[in-house]
Amino acid sequence: MKGLQRATVMSVCGILLFGMLAMALPVQAATTLRFAHSESTTNIRHDAVLHYAERLEQLTKGDLKVEVYPAGQMGTHTQCQEMVSTGALDLYPTTAGLVAVFDDNRTPELIELPYLFDNYAQAYAFMDTEFVTRIYDPLQKKGIRYLATWDNGFRHMTNSKRPIVNVQDMKGLKVRVVKSEMSMNIIGAMGANAVPMAYSELYTALGSNVVDAQENPFMNIYASKFYEVQKYMSTTKHQYSTLPLIFSEQRWQTLNEAQRAAIKQVALETATFMRKKVLANEASQRAAMEKAGMQINDVPDLAPFRKSMEQVYAWARGKWGTDKVDEVLKRVEAVRTQYPQEGSYIGLEAK
Repeated sequence: MKGLQRATVMSVCGILLFGMLAMALPVQAATTLRFAHSESTTNIRHDAVLHYAERLEQLTKGDLKVEVYPAGQMGTHTQCQEMVSTGALDLYPTTAGLVAVFDDNRTPELIELPYLFDNYAQAYAFMDTEFVTRIYDPLQKKGIRYLATWDNGFRHMTNSKRPIVNVQDMKGLKVRVVKSEMSMNIIGAMGANAVPMAYSELYTALGSNVVDAQENPFMNIYASKFYEVQKYMSTTKHQYSTLPLIFSEQRWQTLNEAQRAAIKQVALETATFMRKKVLANEASQRAAMEKAGMQINDVPDLAPFRKSMEQVYAWARGKWGTDKVDEVLKRVEAVRTQYPQEGSYIGLEAK
């Protein structure tokens, strides 16, 4: 009997000791990723980032969490890209032209050549190819990993002077652009003066006439309320502006395979989510801006604009070589042929 009592006491003590040890052991904490972007919280980009954060936490059952820093809270495009490269920031949606500074040859700029696509389906299909993924591969040496291309839309012109009906109407306008050689050359080819400037400074610069004009997709013009400081908008559609989602290579190396797979999967899913929202909202955004007083005109003939871009293509062939430019055009032509109609392609993770 005494033996049984001793065994029971020892058993209870063992259970208590195990419980104490279990409480003393550190609980595996979730990994928190820092995700910044440049746009206001009214922009579709913010919706996409929030969707990414929610979906990633859901898919990983809380193993990965995301802190969101919108509206340039973490700094300018240039600063945020640098933070990703050094590991101070984990995720950031940028542009091919801007992130090209981390490639000695600036090759990513090639996929932002003017007038490559007729519709969104062609742009989406091209950006989802392995060809585009390989273009970003050299960035890994500088601490940046490419995940997927989200949607920044076709770029259009707004200004405070006059409607843009033909390319001659661009002459002499001071147009704010991102700090990209491609963007500067496109605006210069139209006869305007390109003025590189941080996005965070743009609204004030337009309102104070530091610059006359700017070029952005519908969603950015609408969300940033440029219609308050610009009277005219013209659908020049001169460039499809990419939105590559970049990730810190330093952080990537600390993650396990399951975490990496989830980060990549959600990046692709969110690309589709965002593209759907862009397509669904452009008409209403246009209507709202027109109601607010902005005069929006569709350019009746884009042929002269396309013709003016010949000098941009000549510059690109001189910079990267005819073979590389022709390779891009060959790949683009394949998707132009395959997806002639809007809506015929939306994304790799279309639901």
